[in-house]
Amino acid sequence: MIVGEDARDDLPWTGERYIPHEGGSLIAYEHVHRYLLASALADGRNVLDLGSGEGYGTALLASRASRALGVDIDPAAVAHANAKYGSPTVSFEVADMAEASAVAPGFDLVVCFEAIEHVASPDDVIANAQRALAPDGLFVVSTPNKKVYSDDRNFVNE
Repeated sequence: MIVGEDARDDLPWTGERYIPHEGGSLIAYEHVHRYLLASALADGRNVLDLGSGEGYGTALLASRASRALGVDIDPAAVAHANAKYGSPTVSFEVADMAEASAVAPGFDLVVCFEAIEHVASPDDVIANAQRALAPDGLFVVSTPNKKVYSDDRNFVNE
């Protein structure tokens, strides 16, 4: 599977959400490598992707998982992801990852990449991930290094 093939379609490039084929190779590397790493942990697992955005990452996880669910707060991103990547083993739902009702329990692997810093209460996201995890599940999360990503470059990102 080529991630993001024909990705230049209905979601606009804003720089805030990674869209394959937009923003250059450095941006691609910064985002895709996280999912490639996590996909090694996804073999045969039931996977939840919090803040799934365009859907390319959830689709990558689904290539090795038994099932993958991506959740995102943006209905346009969810509609795009379902149309582009939806299948019997990968689906997307509109949900606020900081809301307790966002996800059901029973996931073997929960990932949240470059999204937790966008919510008012990151602790709620962590609590929801914990609720979603099966007893022996894994939670993998990443967030930008503010000093390197913003401060050192005098870059402001809300």
